[in-house]
Amino acid sequence: MHVGGQPPQGPGYGQPQQWQPEPKKKRGKLIPIVAALAMVIVVAGGGIFAYGKLGGGGKQPSDVLPGTAVGYARVDLNPSAGQKVNAVRFLMKFPSVKDNLGLTGEQDDLRQKLFDQIKKSAGDDLADVDFEKDVKPWLGDRAGFAALPPAEGKEQPVPVVAVQIKDEDAANKGMDKLLAKEDKKPGRAFSNGYMILGDDQATVDAAVATAKDNPLTKNAKFKADMDKLGEQGFVSGWADVKAIASMSGKVDSNQLAGLGDATAAVALRFDPSYVELKAVGHGDSSVKVNSADAADLVSKLPDSTAGALAISGGDTIIDTAWKQVQKAGGENIQPMIDRIAEQTGLKLPDDLKTLAGKNIAAAIDKDTENGPKVAIRMQTDPAKAEPVLQKLVQLMNHGEESGRIPVKTAKSGDTLVAATDQGYADEVLKGGNLGSTDGFKQALPDTKGAMMIGYVDFAAASAFSDKIGDSKDLAALKSAGFVTRSTGDGEAEFTMRVVAK
Repeated sequence: MHVGGQPPQGPGYGQPQQWQPEPKKKRGKLIPIVAALAMVIVVAGGGIFAYGKLGGGGKQPSDVLPGTAVGYARVDLNPSAGQKVNAVRFLMKFPSVKDNLGLTGEQDDLRQKLFDQIKKSAGDDLADVDFEKDVKPWLGDRAGFAALPPAEGKEQPVPVVAVQIKDEDAANKGMDKLLAKEDKKPGRAFSNGYMILGDDQATVDAAVATAKDNPLTKNAKFKADMDKLGEQGFVSGWADVKAIASMSGKVDSNQLAGLGDATAAVALRFDPSYVELKAVGHGDSSVKVNSADAADLVSKLPDSTAGALAISGGDTIIDTAWKQVQKAGGENIQPMIDRIAEQTGLKLPDDLKTLAGKNIAAAIDKDTENGPKVAIRMQTDPAKAEPVLQKLVQLMNHGEESGRIPVKTAKSGDTLVAATDQGYADEVLKGGNLGSTDGFKQALPDTKGAMMIGYVDFAAASAFSDKIGDSKDLAALKSAGFVTRSTGDGEAEFTMRVVAK
C-alpha cells in the first residue's frame, strides 16, 4: 500500500528512495487517515504477532457493510494462530523486510515503527498524534472496504470503510485527533464493534441502516464465492464483475450479456515456506470446457527448465473464447478480424486452434551459454501445424535483415516442437522429469485437471539477469507456480504459490 510520498518496500521492490514531503493541500477525503489505519493493520498486523488472540472468530467487516456492495476488500490479521505465525516466519526470510520493518521474531510488535513512518509521510497532518495514547487503545485487527453503487446521477462507486475497534469512546477521541487537520471530516458511525467511515455522514448513516437488515454476508453471490474460496487468510476480496461493468456506462447490453453472471473472489494465505493466492470466478454458464491435462505436458519438460507455461484444450478454449469475443464485441469485431486475417494471411480462428492443439507448452532452458533456449511443444497434427508455424515465423522476421529469430523443429507422432536451437528442440521432444523436481512439486502440489500451468525456477532464472542473481530478496525465493482449472460450466479457480528457500 502506497501512503503519501513513501514508496512501497519489500520483496520485488527496489531500495527505498529518499522521501520528499508532498505539498499541503485541502482534501476532505478518507486519505491519509484511513489509509494510515489500513497501513498499520495490513503491514504491522496491529501487533497481532505479539498480542493477537489465538482464534479468528468474531464479526467480519462483511457483517457490518451493506449487501448492496459491488466490490469488497478485507484485511484480517487475526484469522488463525497458524496463519499469523506462518506469515511472520515467511516474511523473515526476506532481508529487505527484516531491515525495513526491524523484524526480529514472532514476538515483534511492529505498530509503533510503522506508525512513525506513517507520521513522517503524512508531514504535519499527524505530528501531534501519539500512537500509544491515541491509536493503540482502540484499533482492532480487521478492516474492510466496500464499493457501493453510485448515487443517483453519479458515475463513481461510493466508498465505505469499516475498521474494527475495541472501545468507542477511545476511537472517537483518537479519530478527533487524527482528523484535527483535515479540512473536511468524513462521516463516522459505530456498528457491532466497527467504526464505519464514509465521505459524508449521510453516506455512513445510509450504509449502517442498510447493513442492519441486509449485510454483505447475506448477499447470495458473495456468500457462494466466499464459501467456495475457503480459508480467507489475511487478505481477501470480492467483486460483482457484471455489476461493476454495468455501472461504468461504457459496456453495452450485448457485452454485458457476454459476461454472464460474473463474480470473482480472492484470498492471500501464508505458510512458513510459501505465500499463496487463491481465486475463484463465475461467468457465463454457457461456456463449457472439456477435460484438461496441462500437467501431463509440462511435467515432462526437461529438468533444466527455468520457466514454463502450458495450456490444455487450447483449441476448445480458443473456439469458446472466440464466440465470447464476437458476442461481446458486437458488430465492430468482425471487420477487425477480417483486417487481421488479410494482413497476416492467417485463417482465424482455425489456424490458432491448429497450433494450440490438444495441449501446448512453452519452455525456456536455464542454459544460456549460447543465448536463451526457448521451445514450444504442441500436441497437434504436425502436418497441419507446420504451415501455420511457417507463416508466423515469416511474420516475425518480415523486414528484418539481421536479428532474425531462428526456428528449428522436431516432430514425432502427434507432437511438434519448435525451438531456437535444434538440440533443444530434440531434447524437449524427448522429454524429461520437471514434474518430479522439488521446486515444481512445492510450487504446484495439485495440478489435476489443470487448464493452464505456469512455473518459474528462480535459481535457474538468475542466469538471465544479474538483477535476479544479485537481489537478496529474490535469492530467498525457490520457485513459483500457478494453476487454473475449470470447476464447472462458466466456473474456474486459480491458485498461485511463491515458495521461499
